[in-house]
Amino acid sequence: MSVVLITNSRNGAKNIDISRQETNRSNLREAINLWKEIIEIDEKEYKSFKDFSSENKELERLILTTIPSRLTKNHILYGLDSPENISWFHIKKMADEYLNASEWLQINFCKDSTRQSVEEQVQRKMLNEGLQSTGFNFYKCKPSKWVYAAKILSKDEYLINDPQKTRKDIDTFGTNGSANIWIFQKYTKVGGGHQDNVIIETQHFISDSEEFILENNSNDYFIAQLDGRFIEAQTKKIRKNISSGSKVFAGNTEEVINWIKKI
Repeated sequence: MSVVLITNSRNGAKNIDISRQETNRSNLREAINLWKEIIEIDEKEYKSFKDFSSENKELERLILTTIPSRLTKNHILYGLDSPENISWFHIKKMADEYLNASEWLQINFCKDSTRQSVEEQVQRKMLNEGLQSTGFNFYKCKPSKWVYAAKILSKDEYLINDPQKTRKDIDTFGTNGSANIWIFQKYTKVGGGHQDNVIIETQHFISDSEEFILENNSNDYFIAQLDGRFIEAQTKKIRKNISSGSKVFAGNTEEVINWIKKI
């Protein structure tokens, strides 16, 4: 599914919100094409929908997993004695119902942008666009790295040091050839439930970064890039845990860009 990244504003949260919605619209356009393909499948080629295979893995997943799962949840309403009785008729009937629905409903039955890492991609794109003149380039951190126990660790090293997996990995790595920037990225619009864990995860990252700075004399910098109404409201409290202010920072995307320019 195509991700759409909008970075017209200097406000990271605004760009993320718009990008999420535009990505959902892109997902809907692709979903409509998939639903049409389902209706046109020649059942003679596949005795059962369970036998279906395709190079288009989105189409394959929709037929083998997504639609059958939705039918199973309410199989009685769909006139089925058992989920085992799901057939091509029911798969195609569901696809046809999707196609005949209004966009208001259709958009709720395609992939949701919250599952496509849109937030992180927008934040990274804004860094690359806002810091072009500095020589810094930013990439998804691959292979995964963790800052922990005063070290930058690979996945295997991290799991040895922290088998309980209490930390999140680093999202983005930036470098200008001499300085390295390790970035923990979060977008949280509203609090409550799992979102409250974001504060703990951010505080862990800050404290681990502080420990690294105290134990190492290197050209490494650590940033918590925090966008969204809820998390931005917590930034002042998060910053109280920072003592190495020249090498550790927390702020929204616009603030992060301005801070990096001073490195």
